[in-house]
Amino acid sequence: MPQPKVSVIVPVYNCRSTLSRCVDSVFGQSLAEIELICVDDGSTDGSRSLLASYDDPRLIVRHQPNSGGPGAPRNVGLKLASGEFVQFLDADDWLDPRALERMVAMAEENGTDIVIGKYVGVGRNVPRRLFRRTVARTTVHDNPPDLYATLAPLKLFRRELIKDLRFAEGLLSHEDQEFTARAYFRAGGVSVLADHDCYFWVEREDGTSVMQQGGAPDLDFFPAIGRVMRVVEEHTAPGEARDRMLRRNFREEIMPRFGAAYLAADAETRAVTEEGALRLIRAHLTPRITETMAPFFRQVAHCLQHGEGELLTEIVRHRVSGRTAPLVARDGRVYEASPGFGELPDPCYDVTARLPFRCELARVSWDGGVLRAELKAELPGGEIADPVLVLRRRGEGGQAGTAPLRLGLGGLAAALVVAALRPAKGRWDLSVEARIGEVAISTRLAVGEAGLPDPAFLPVEGGRPMVRLYATDFGNLSLEAGIPGAAPDRAASAAVTGGRLVVSGRLPLGTGLGLRVLARLRAEEPVVATADAVLDGASFTAELPLRNWETGTWRLEYEIVDRDGTVPGVFTPDRLTGGRVGLRRIAKPYRTSKGRLAVQLGARALHLAVPALLGGLARRVLRQNRGHSRAYSAR
Repeated sequence: MPQPKVSVIVPVYNCRSTLSRCVDSVFGQSLAEIELICVDDGSTDGSRSLLASYDDPRLIVRHQPNSGGPGAPRNVGLKLASGEFVQFLDADDWLDPRALERMVAMAEENGTDIVIGKYVGVGRNVPRRLFRRTVARTTVHDNPPDLYATLAPLKLFRRELIKDLRFAEGLLSHEDQEFTARAYFRAGGVSVLADHDCYFWVEREDGTSVMQQGGAPDLDFFPAIGRVMRVVEEHTAPGEARDRMLRRNFREEIMPRFGAAYLAADAETRAVTEEGALRLIRAHLTPRITETMAPFFRQVAHCLQHGEGELLTEIVRHRVSGRTAPLVARDGRVYEASPGFGELPDPCYDVTARLPFRCELARVSWDGGVLRAELKAELPGGEIADPVLVLRRRGEGGQAGTAPLRLGLGGLAAALVVAALRPAKGRWDLSVEARIGEVAISTRLAVGEAGLPDPAFLPVEGGRPMVRLYATDFGNLSLEAGIPGAAPDRAASAAVTGGRLVVSGRLPLGTGLGLRVLARLRAEEPVVATADAVLDGASFTAELPLRNWETGTWRLEYEIVDRDGTVPGVFTPDRLTGGRVGLRRIAKPYRTSKGRLAVQLGARALHLAVPALLGGLARRVLRQNRGHSRAYSAR
């Protein structure tokens, strides 16, 4: 067998129910040059016999007595691996059919040592922020993306990078974090593949995974996390990057140990937890990290550092209960009045910079140049006063417009006159500003499940007269003014009458804008006929004389006109009526194969034109005769 491109390493322990899906996802890869190394760590549920049922030369199986964690079987797999790359895969999880092909291509194209393919959580949360966009090349020091947000080894590694790294053995959990951290700092470059779902990361429905059962005991857990934190300090200088990584260890690993399991533990086990956490707090917690932590974490850290055991239990019990603490505003700051408030230092309860103030859009629409928005606002534990919807240009000191939010049927409602701003070309953000007591608070307006309307036509300073609402990568509502591209299609009626083409419809325009209707002849030499539309509120009408038009096919378009530019658009047919253009030609509006409005102008058939001509003469003679008759009778 030739050298494989990728060695996939799977530690196996009592996972028969999911193992087939895992193995099949590897053998179903579009990249054929692979080997699958399954190391059975003493399974007793039939996983061994299931592996024996596969007859594929790319499968390598090793059996060993149970080692007490996934570290040892992964290390065995590393010794056996011969691929240029190594992909770690857990037996509960599976890969997308093209995952390895795409990740290998990413590594080879960018010369990177690690590729993190997009995780998809199946019954569990995954680090979504990391996968907001594909990043060809980055390092663990960069933010964004924050690679340190995931310390799991479920990634593609260049084998040369990790050939001498090993996982901690005998640990039920967190055996992988030091391995991954060292690989990050050693890597010359890391790629993030966010454009395709690659790795499906599963939470067991029966709750039997090691992590669901609580993971490693604290006697093993805290030393393992301490080793990871020391790796960070060995490879970073004091500053933002180090603080960000250590803060992640406190937030994701250390402080969560103070939860329901802590309350249910006996005094001896609690003491082990407290001692292990305190050791890491003394070694690695800095004031800069403390300031950016949630109040609960600050309270726990203070209690551990000052021997406040009874109060610590009360604080954890309140946290586990899920009760909302009331908010107190004083001296320009906001505090949560949870257990210990007034006993511990105020900074332990300060939530000014991280208030749970949230506003989510319910509905939004354009009404001419007015943006009408309905939203729901929440501030658990507190009441907001004087809420205002704010549209502010992105950047320091940008111009802004505001509208008060008033109580409506479905929540708060505002009407923001965007047209009056004549917004400058660029990006604008929408937020809600209010007060709690005398403290000013604000939050971005989240889009939520609300649908966003089509772009609106408004005057834009220095740009094309069109604006659109959009959701940012963080799910917040923003506006882009002077956007490139064409306007949305607009339905229009077209009727031929009296030798004229009358085009009408609805197209809400902001004050100061004009509308021009254009007809383009499909010919070698471009011919364009234009007419300025008459506007009446959101309605428009334009008349184009047809008598001087050349015979052929004419396509109908429009332009929104402003002093700073135009926005082109096309019409889709609504009601269509043809008619004569003089005696010899006929104009027929119709829908093109692409659904656009067009007019065919051509000669009338002779057998239709002659009778029509004779009929017209006859009617004129008849009218004249009737006139003579009336005159004779009068005499």
